[in-house]
Amino acid sequence: MSIHRTTIVFRRSNILFYACYVIPICSMSRYSVSAKSASVAFLSINRRRRIMSPPVSSLSTAFSASSSAAPDNDCDKYDTVDLNHDRNKHLLTHRERTLRENSKLSLAPMMEYTDRHFRHLVRLISRRTLLYTEMVAANAIAHERDNSLSDSGSFNPSYLLRFLGQGHNSEGPSVLQLGGSDPDQLFLAAKTVYEFNQLHNRNDSSDTIDFIQQNIPSMQQQQTAQELSQKPIYCDYTALNLNCGCPSSKVAGKGCFGAALMSEPHLVRQLASSMHEGCEGSMPITIKCRIGTDDGYSFTTDRYLQQSQEKEYSSLKNFVLTVAEGGIVTDFQIHARIAVLGKGYSPADNRKVPPLRYHHVKRLAQELPELNISLNGGVETLLGVKKELDDCDSLEGVMVGRGLAANP
Repeated sequence: MSIHRTTIVFRRSNILFYACYVIPICSMSRYSVSAKSASVAFLSINRRRRIMSPPVSSLSTAFSASSSAAPDNDCDKYDTVDLNHDRNKHLLTHRERTLRENSKLSLAPMMEYTDRHFRHLVRLISRRTLLYTEMVAANAIAHERDNSLSDSGSFNPSYLLRFLGQGHNSEGPSVLQLGGSDPDQLFLAAKTVYEFNQLHNRNDSSDTIDFIQQNIPSMQQQQTAQELSQKPIYCDYTALNLNCGCPSSKVAGKGCFGAALMSEPHLVRQLASSMHEGCEGSMPITIKCRIGTDDGYSFTTDRYLQQSQEKEYSSLKNFVLTVAEGGIVTDFQIHARIAVLGKGYSPADNRKVPPLRYHHVKRLAQELPELNISLNGGVETLLGVKKELDDCDSLEGVMVGRGLAANP
């Protein structure tokens, strides 16, 4: 009997739970307890840094992973900066290598599907599939982060980890997709991911212990410290991805991001730069986009087929080259359809109505070998993945969405 037949899906409050008689799924209650404990430490580290460092607008300086104590002198401070720079450079190299080794097949980001439970299921089946999260709005992270750094003391730490936490087990090769069009908010989102990752890997827990002793009743201190050391909440993503392909009216319409960013490549480059700075250069920044939009005409299938394909390809290539200028972004995942934004099409319509044009994506991969181009759209099986990779060996990989969700 196939896994597809033995998997039961329950939908409640926009959360998918996957139950399979051969696949155990971790408990939500255990996750909530540990999430609360882990972010107590996150809050303590940031509060200490805010006291030690002068305020810089609304963005606090990223805390050092190598030590929780303030530098004794200027030389120690510069040594700390150099150590962080070297460590982040090493992390970036390691994560870029992980991307190269695991990009042949990737799970596409899908709202209400690729939550941590489904990613856990896919990871049990495949060790090498690159997993993408659901899109997380940068403004939501920035808002919760602002609450976490407030002095009210009422912050519930589980809110940030609700967006970013991976659970008690490492997901392996995985990418966090962010959505937004505000550089400051994307900076804060990337910075928050970086800081949670630093917290998980800290060698010195003195900040954590100090905060626990000051703020938690003595009868709970031992249990809380134990949870922090034994049940860490992972936030160890291989890369960050910016959504430039979602055609939803809530995203590309009122939100002014997603596929709407296809017409603003210079802004996309700026957003990618903000994300790079937010994670202090420790994570690859990637872009998921479409081959274009219906900007400039009213879409119908017949009218679309009459448009110049060469002009469409040139526009796509210009977008990619503009975003890649500067060297921060070298990875693009391209859905081989345009996004229809001017007719109120639903995301489902945008997955079916516009024709697929794989040849644009494959040509781009062949003409820009210095970039890593992956194909997305319409591929639903492993045989389909192999066919596209065999047809164009310049492709970095193939991304599969609904096919994997329907039949892992």
